[in-house]
Amino acid sequence: VLCALFFGYHSYILYVLLFFFFFFQAEDGIRDAQESRGLGDVYKRQGINAEYGASRAVAMGKGQASARREPKSLGIMDNRGPWWPDGFAGISASGLFGCAPEWVDTSVKPGGSSQKETLGVRKTAQLVLSFRYFFMSPNLVWFAMAFGIHILFPYDISGVERDGITPKMFGTRFALNYSVAFAYYGFFFAGLYLAKWSNRKFQPGVWPTAGNMAHNLWYWSLAILQWTWWEMVMVKLWASKAAAYTSDAQIISDPSTLALNVGWVLLIPLWRDLHFYIAHRFIHIRAIYKYVHSLHHRNADPEPFSGMTMHPIEHLYYFSNAFIPSLYLNLSPLVFLWNFIHLTIAPGAGHSGFEDHFQSDQYHYIHHAKFECNYGSPMSAFIDQMCGTFRESLGRTKEYKGEWQEQHEPNNPNKLWSPQAALGLPSGADHTVYTLFWMAIFVLVPWGVLFNPVSTSPIHEIAGIPIHNLVGVLTAYSPPMVALLVCKLSGDKMSWRWPFQKEHLAGRFGVFLMLGWVACMLPVYHATTWACVV
Repeated sequence: VLCALFFGYHSYILYVLLFFFFFFQAEDGIRDAQESRGLGDVYKRQGINAEYGASRAVAMGKGQASARREPKSLGIMDNRGPWWPDGFAGISASGLFGCAPEWVDTSVKPGGSSQKETLGVRKTAQLVLSFRYFFMSPNLVWFAMAFGIHILFPYDISGVERDGITPKMFGTRFALNYSVAFAYYGFFFAGLYLAKWSNRKFQPGVWPTAGNMAHNLWYWSLAILQWTWWEMVMVKLWASKAAAYTSDAQIISDPSTLALNVGWVLLIPLWRDLHFYIAHRFIHIRAIYKYVHSLHHRNADPEPFSGMTMHPIEHLYYFSNAFIPSLYLNLSPLVFLWNFIHLTIAPGAGHSGFEDHFQSDQYHYIHHAKFECNYGSPMSAFIDQMCGTFRESLGRTKEYKGEWQEQHEPNNPNKLWSPQAALGLPSGADHTVYTLFWMAIFVLVPWGVLFNPVSTSPIHEIAGIPIHNLVGVLTAYSPPMVALLVCKLSGDKMSWRWPFQKEHLAGRFGVFLMLGWVACMLPVYHATTWACVV
């Protein structure tokens, strides 16, 4: 209702549709009548059950994997059986919660099932060639969300062409993005951590505190803010003709243009997975990890909002994915929006911390738990298998050949969910320097894009360097360079290439470094430079 007041009746219709879609899908997760535990009980620390077999999840048991198919759901099954095609849009006929994927052996602890064959190159190729990766996966749900937003809330390109980027325009888009994302993330957080609709938590008995959630929501909100900023930058480029775009009317009237855009709609999830692997591996290089990506890894046992709990510099390179292809090709704004919806919505359920629900992601959970493995998304896991950085399950592994040394900790009934995930001041002088640096960058960019071009006395160059090139270089290229410099000056003794120091600079390490430049830094440089000129 509040969104209807801000955005009109279109948003009210969208939210009603989203509510009914997710709520009635979720009812299957309500397995047993039980008293609500309340928010306080969720946030308090609980002891870890030493024997997971004593928990509720053991009721599923090996040989009972098919039990989740029984017609218990009030949402998508009735007394005649399932009315939802099993697996369509990644949704089980048993519902969204309380049902593990087919390959999960529910007789072992959560995370104990091997994914070697499931995520191998042969199975991945089959999914791609049959288009099951799109229609039989959450990708279809996320595209439906993007398409609905494109129809109901299209980018106001003509408004930016007429008035520029106004505070009202930015605020309206930010409110829309925040509302949609919070509804999606909040739905899975509430279903898993408040209502307890799923049973198989990877690390049972340990829950985030209010301080943890304040930390995660702060950085998650910065992600929405930066998402909105780059949308406004792209709209400005379209409005000024610095980047080309195709209108809906042109797409409908031209079959070849329609085919091109449909092709990119299908390619976006595949490109997203490949880009994520490249970017993720890039930010694991020692200095960048130390000052940037380590923030995301504070959540070793993630919850949904952990998905976009990232350092703003990581957001920068993560969101660079959206500029390819839209910055360089004449495509519908829907393709750009679809790319961004995938970037911002997909991490939610995938960082749930549970094994038995829609879009559960054991592969990426293992990355958070074990650190130096599983750098991609499930569709790009075959790259990890080829590089020796693949872990097939929690616990002992036969596949992993990387740097991480297994650390076994005794069960601790008072273990904190994430003692590092709390808001506070930088931990040292080097972190303080890097914090001041990135804050200056995020002041410089709006100045270069919004204020300097319309100033009565704009600055055109500094020390002979055109201002648009200077802003672009500082934004895209300086974050890793400054991280390397500060890391060296701080006395860090580890190799600057750790944990990839055993790879040849002229071999695999150099290849991925070059790919990181092409996929992450170059698009940010072009988008920022062009936006400063127009």
